[in-house]
Amino acid sequence: MIYYCGRSFVFSLITVALAIVVAAQNPDTKGPTNFILRENYKIGPGDVIDVTVNKAELSRTAVRVSDQGTIQLPMLDEDVSAACRTERQLADQIKEKYKKYVINPFINVAVREFNSNPVALIGAVQSPGRFQVQRPMRILELLTFVNGPSPTAGRSIEVIRDLNRPSCQDGSLMVQKEGVEDLITLPLADTLKGVDSANPFIRPGDIIRVVEADQLNAYIQGSVKSSLTINLKDPVTLSQAVAMAGGLAPGAASEKVIIRRHVPNSINRNEMIVNLKAINQGKSDDVLLLPNDIIEVPGPSGSKKFFSRIFDSLVPSIIGLPTRVIY
Repeated sequence: MIYYCGRSFVFSLITVALAIVVAAQNPDTKGPTNFILRENYKIGPGDVIDVTVNKAELSRTAVRVSDQGTIQLPMLDEDVSAACRTERQLADQIKEKYKKYVINPFINVAVREFNSNPVALIGAVQSPGRFQVQRPMRILELLTFVNGPSPTAGRSIEVIRDLNRPSCQDGSLMVQKEGVEDLITLPLADTLKGVDSANPFIRPGDIIRVVEADQLNAYIQGSVKSSLTINLKDPVTLSQAVAMAGGLAPGAASEKVIIRRHVPNSINRNEMIVNLKAINQGKSDDVLLLPNDIIEVPGPSGSKKFFSRIFDSLVPSIIGLPTRVIY
């Protein structure tokens, strides 16, 4: 049994912290969380860097990396790709470009502000906060930085993930043309045990929420009048959820409503197609919603940018939370 408060929780938290320290000091240590060695920070969009050149007039301070991952430097006609490179890799790249203008150029690059890897941990935790993460990190380790779950924590963790966020692939910044937000649901007890399937690596932009014990929600989006978070404290069926969302929007494909349902002990979801039209006509049984169900109603207005529309109702404001850098 896992306790979230009192001495038992404190002891568990200390144990987790010690395990992290041991893993960091002993890279060969194998355990359920598979902690990996720290790697050099890779620059990303929004970071602010200083570029020092031995020809002083070429040096620049407080250079912000653009959304495309580039920077502009004097005497260079083309933008320089900075994203997905370490400070040393970017310095070497700039050095090659300046060899045309400077004899034996010396280049130094240093990150002044870390802005490209934001994550937030909110909900039923002891000290909600925002973080700039400079190394690979799993959710369990991040929980130690907020002193763990609070006594009001329920049974699950929700990870709101923007799959449209630029990411590094093979050393290049990749931007999805049509991305979506996703909701990943994890069992809190397994996360605290370090079970791999419930303890994934966090990604830049993740908003992680430890759900309160009394919060049981489902979500509806797509071709409905209003995307909505649905409280499942009392039983709610699919047809009731659609009614709560104001009904179907014009052109909605009511015969092909998708319910994405969480797979136990996994970060994945199964999809089932439901004929809402048949339910409304009494030709098919209604579907009882389960916690964390995501309902998608296809149609002309069936955009999958779900969380961009109901974000405010899903998570509290994180603007005023303190931001810390994790090295």
